[in-house]
Amino acid sequence: MNLRWLLGNFTDPQYRLSWREQFRVSAVAHDRYVTWSAFLTRTAIIISPFVLLLFLLSPILDWLGYAASSPMYAAALLALVLLFWPWSAWMYCSLYVRPVRKAMRDVGYDICIECGYELRGLDASITRCPECGGERQRTPRTAAGRTDPTRANAAFLWKD
Repeated sequence: MNLRWLLGNFTDPQYRLSWREQFRVSAVAHDRYVTWSAFLTRTAIIISPFVLLLFLLSPILDWLGYAASSPMYAAALLALVLLFWPWSAWMYCSLYVRPVRKAMRDVGYDICIECGYELRGLDASITRCPECGGERQRTPRTAAGRTDPTRANAAFLWKD
């Protein structure tokens, strides 16, 4: 797991996007590729075990002899949060990785949707990703000559 996922950054690490670029890519991913039903289903899968354990926490601590206002209760709550943070990051990553990669292609980055490999600079005759073998797809902006988004001005990346 990429540690940036813990903070909600689902882009691949080799792309050092500014916060504006990250925001733009996330907005495009949400607008075009993430459905509300998939998002709500994933959220329910993430929250359900957390809520269940939260309801069971008090009876378990009472059974062990700790009061609800004890430091042990606070430590148990902290442990739950720390355990479910990576879980939620992993679950959301499984939802967001492909949409974020597709959005990066829409914004102008020439990358493989399957593995995130940067395809910029490869000959146009190469139809498969050299890293994973996934099919190479061209975006309209890349085909129109925008092959280097790292030199793009911020106005393009921020444009609505």
